[in-house]
Amino acid sequence: GGGLLLTVDGKDRQIATKDFVPASIGSQHCKLTINNGLMRLKNLDVNNYKYVNGQSIESKAVTMEDKIELGSDHYLIDWTLLKPFLPIDIRPLKKVWDHYEAENLKIQIKERKFNALRSATGLITMLAIALSIAGGGRNKWYLALYAIAIIVSVAFFIKAYMDSSKLPQKRQELSKQFQRDYVCPHCGHFMGNQPYDILAQNGCCPYCKKHFIQ
Repeated sequence: GGGLLLTVDGKDRQIATKDFVPASIGSQHCKLTINNGLMRLKNLDVNNYKYVNGQSIESKAVTMEDKIELGSDHYLIDWTLLKPFLPIDIRPLKKVWDHYEAENLKIQIKERKFNALRSATGLITMLAIALSIAGGGRNKWYLALYAIAIIVSVAFFIKAYMDSSKLPQKRQELSKQFQRDYVCPHCGHFMGNQPYDILAQNGCCPYCKKHFIQ
């Protein structure tokens, strides 16, 4: 017997061989066509038996989750044998991208909140100046506000000094982890900072050109 005729990008490949395929399977029993990551199984002979998830079919769109059996012996197609020719699954990369984007957003929000709070010292100082002018120096509240402004400024200076290395280091660690994880499952190349949705829409890896599962 022969087994499964695989067509990838217009090129035919015979996958199964007589060494491990039952005699009930013809030399061209069926054809699995892969086009832009979409797979379709087609019967090549009306006398052949072909099953997808237990149902006899003539032609059907399939995925790697489907159970494909050939011939009267119900020979089960091993998807791992077809792996070098099949489209790659990049869906796990969505979780990697979402995590990277969420953590980056957290860092940005933290920085903006800190800058917003730090601006409060300027407002306190301006209020103290206004009270000083309005009271002609008789209202001593402006002295208290000056003192508060100085204390707050010192506190923010200490906080900024402590975070001066923490946030850049966290951003660097996040970037390194992202570059390790956001890679093509087939060739291992880093996919760059291209959002997952755009990457999936492109349909294939920009480096090895392997198609993605749709």
